[in-house]
Amino acid sequence: MPVGSIEKGREKTTLAFDAFVRLPRRSEIVAAWPEAALDAERFALAVDLAAGIGYLGRAESWTECEALSEWNGKANCGPFESGVLRRSDTPPRTRFALKICRQSARLIADAKERICAASRRPPTPKKIETEVAKVFRSKGSRMDTLPARFVDALMLDTADYQDRGWPRPPAAREPDVAPGVVPRRSFTADAGRAPSQNLPTVARFVLAGRPRPRVEDTIRIGELMRLAALSQFGWRHDEATGRKFPKAPWQISGRGPDGTPLKHPSHAHAFWLPEDADSDGLIDHVSVFVADGMDDNICARLDRITRLWVAPKQRVEAIAASDASTPEWRLALEGFGRPADFAESARILGTSAVWRSVTPFMAAGHLKAAGYPGEVRRLVKNRGLDRHFGFNSPEVAVTALQEVATGGSLRRAIHFHRFRSRGHEEQHDTSGAFLQIVFPRPVEGPVALGYGSHFGLGLFTAVERI
Repeated sequence: MPVGSIEKGREKTTLAFDAFVRLPRRSEIVAAWPEAALDAERFALAVDLAAGIGYLGRAESWTECEALSEWNGKANCGPFESGVLRRSDTPPRTRFALKICRQSARLIADAKERICAASRRPPTPKKIETEVAKVFRSKGSRMDTLPARFVDALMLDTADYQDRGWPRPPAAREPDVAPGVVPRRSFTADAGRAPSQNLPTVARFVLAGRPRPRVEDTIRIGELMRLAALSQFGWRHDEATGRKFPKAPWQISGRGPDGTPLKHPSHAHAFWLPEDADSDGLIDHVSVFVADGMDDNICARLDRITRLWVAPKQRVEAIAASDASTPEWRLALEGFGRPADFAESARILGTSAVWRSVTPFMAAGHLKAAGYPGEVRRLVKNRGLDRHFGFNSPEVAVTALQEVATGGSLRRAIHFHRFRSRGHEEQHDTSGAFLQIVFPRPVEGPVALGYGSHFGLGLFTAVERI
């Protein structure tokens, strides 16, 4: 990734954003060789080699690997020449996977030709051997990056062949591999909300950058996420007033055809929910939840969001980066689905009867004599959660909490940003409170209630996930 500075006459590209695929916990990846037949000794070696694979690609991707003598599943991708898939059955070809093949003799011959051509006088055989060793041996480990034995080639570290300038494992080829037709989205039965046409209701993103925003700035990141989504649909300008209105559908914009905010108590339009999934006090994910569901057009537009940034007029001390640069964060889509599809890693999308505040709960109107507990019960009833999950709203128990743990520190509501940036919406409650809610029956997340809940205020996390 270009970083905007020049070194030795060219732009530095120190930073890199690697592509990755995130699979749910306990998912299985199977690599099968249908025609392979190993005797007992070789299979024992395969078992030993598989047991030593602790991660795939990066050390963060912990893996348990085993060798199987047989597998009765059906492959969803494979090389064309294997006959697993026909070209007519597959989408456009995808090139991936590298196979070591026996081309070391040709590569060494090419290196010898270059050495001889660069010499003023014919080099001696020893000179050629020395120069060839310089080409193919890593400086650090002295490993031969073009070994004659296949097993030695498999044992090469990435650093060894990159040290010699190899962009990929040497003596490799790229076979044509075609993925089968695999659905992009997976769905599970929804316990209470009924999205249209069985559409996905959640789009979850990974957020990365240095420094990452603090949990205390949740509402600001939620607002930025909505703005990034609106920009994907474009704007229409009213020449009479000079104002601009989003072209996005109501599920994303939260506005009706006349441009006025939706007031329906079901709150079926999008919630933009930043999350600290690893509990370090910094936001690392953003989940978009639309109870009504996301059609293909909405999914395609959300898929295009790759970054968030703070415009100069939006910069404030609490969210600004440590230097003078514009705060910017990268986003990568994890996938679309239902809350249950992400519940393993996203506590805000879990299912539980007990929910605890992540961000301050702000009353949506004037607090009555019943205080925050009464306000929560009122919102639960208006939102229809009691009907969806089969309980009576007066049975909901609400307890006030003085503070919550955020990144190893205790925080009070006053530590959080609790106001919308535009400030046009009337806000009666300016203090807020942390709460614990106990429902009579388990409720599926997300649970976000009160003022600013569409942007991450009033967000709760499942305490006892089911």
